[in-house]
Amino acid sequence: MIKVGCDILFQEPTCDVRRLRRSVVIEASGDEFSIQFAAEPFEVEADQELLMYFDGNREFMQQIGRVKEIIPPDEEQGMGPAFVIEPVGDAISAESRETYRVSTISASLEAHVGEQDGLQVQDLSATGLAVIASEDYQMGQTIGVAIEHDGEKCHGVAAVQSIRELGPGRIRYGLRAIEEDSETAEFLEILQRISLAVQREQLQRSGS
Repeated sequence: MIKVGCDILFQEPTCDVRRLRRSVVIEASGDEFSIQFAAEPFEVEADQELLMYFDGNREFMQQIGRVKEIIPPDEEQGMGPAFVIEPVGDAISAESRETYRVSTISASLEAHVGEQDGLQVQDLSATGLAVIASEDYQMGQTIGVAIEHDGEKCHGVAAVQSIRELGPGRIRYGLRAIEEDSETAEFLEILQRISLAVQREQLQRSGS
């Protein structure tokens, strides 16, 4: 499931608010893999266990990874440190089993993400959304999000969990709400109501 070139997001264990750091798999074998962080890594010790997130075949997964070895940086090659990770236990879904995404393309739903306004929402669930944007964001980056539908408004913080280039100035981002953010409970509650409202509208249109 984890292959060379895959993005792995690691949760910083010492942050009060969940912060995800993007890494890239540089080597992989049957029972371990090596990663390098895309930016400056957080403090990690050998034998430390970390929560990691990655794309599975059909859904976003989470698993514990143990830091088996820390390989010092190669200054001559200009490469930072590498970390050998040994997965612990089985990977499980990081997505709620009680929610599913509904396409919102026909609903003309728009969102404010980061500094951009009026972004087209591609799909929506009770835990996140996908938008088309032109700004460059990184895997694991946290962004302010606001959305409005039929008088319902919500805003909160979401993390980038997927990125897909669609063409010049068009990037599809999958965003997932940060559970530990202080405003997330209200954000998710309203997001769920908007998601259900869009589903009802689609059912009404299909039944008319």
